[in-house]
Amino acid sequence: MFGIGGFSGGSKGGPFYEIEVNEGSVNMKKFTSVANERHENGYRMAHVYSQEGNTIVVWERSG
Repeated sequence: MFGIGGFSGGSKGGPFYEIEVNEGSVNMKKFTSVANERHENGYRMAHVYSQEGNTIVVWERSG
């Protein structure tokens, strides 16, 4: 999954890795909500990168 402009929850049993790009700043309240939703669906945040003002998040299915 490659998303631009925001974060969306990974579905349970989805791909092993999902990579998302958020253009500009990250809304931390929304990001916290998404991180908790992904945890419930068996994902963990594997890596977070910043490049040219964008945030890149790599999610790893852990369950």
